[in-house]
Amino acid sequence: MAREKGLYRRKDSPYWWVDTVLADGRRVCKSTRLKVLEDAEEFLVRLKADAYEAARTGIPAEHNWQEAVVQYLEDNVDKRSLDDDKAHLLKLDPYLRGYRLRDMNMNALRPFIQDRKQKDGVANSTVNRALEIVRRILYVARDEWGWIVRVPKIRMLKEPKRRVRFLKEEEADRLMLALPEHLVPVVRFALATGCRMMEILRMEWDRVDFDRRVAWLNPGTTKNGDGRGLPLNRDAILALRSVQAQHKRWCFTYKGKRIARIGSAWKRSLKRAGIENFRFHDLRHTWASWHVMNGTTLQELMELGGWKSFEMVLRYAHLAPEHLSTAAARIERDLGIVENDSTISLR
Repeated sequence: MAREKGLYRRKDSPYWWVDTVLADGRRVCKSTRLKVLEDAEEFLVRLKADAYEAARTGIPAEHNWQEAVVQYLEDNVDKRSLDDDKAHLLKLDPYLRGYRLRDMNMNALRPFIQDRKQKDGVANSTVNRALEIVRRILYVARDEWGWIVRVPKIRMLKEPKRRVRFLKEEEADRLMLALPEHLVPVVRFALATGCRMMEILRMEWDRVDFDRRVAWLNPGTTKNGDGRGLPLNRDAILALRSVQAQHKRWCFTYKGKRIARIGSAWKRSLKRAGIENFRFHDLRHTWASWHVMNGTTLQELMELGGWKSFEMVLRYAHLAPEHLSTAAARIERDLGIVENDSTISLR
């Protein structure tokens, strides 16, 4: 039965093999590299469909994964996170090398997923970052390069909800006391503006206007590449004023040079302050959490923080449920009066 479908087994191989003539007249006889019959049948159907599409559209089916990776890297030489992409692509290479783009699917990615989780012990989120790059390359191959007709479904692994770790004001005060002198204005500015680490460390004086109480993050200096304006509150102004005379160009310096990165001094400060499980980026979460708990709307927060999607700020919504009080009151019934300190049930 399987032989009539174009599939058969060989005594010297654990895989199903395909032997069929495609719509373009080519005879294909090769291993599917699949052990389950249902998977091999899907492979054969896809093989025939791709050959039909290639004959109909004139798009060749020979482009492979290596070609796509090379083209992707050439097209993204200025991408800020290109080094991260390269690291993921290097991990993917042993598993996808030689694959035609038309043959890419979850079956091709499954060994990579299993090895990364079981052998390397990485989290689902790490695997997903690699899968996102695969999906991005396939979409570009279809939409921009015209190398494939369709993009297979690449399913992301389930990730736990993102943590929101933020400091209480008392913890923030302890941290400020534990910091070395050169990091105090950096952390104070982070808590006042919600800027990311590199946005702060690359801040230059020509992008600060004390009279208007604003600063600017130029395009290319932010995570998403877009520029944005920063309204400077009193705390941010004080942080900048405290270092104003230290360098002609850079705002935050140490021993006459721009601070390149927050490293061991940060970790030692956290230990002295007795603060655990806290990253520098969590200062941004702290800033956002403080805003929401003090009445800033999620729409305002999205604009202040430079987020492009509303979903990114929804993680903070639970911190201020009182903003829904008016909505909750719309269906109140006149069943009695409850004083603020009352413990008596409604009559």
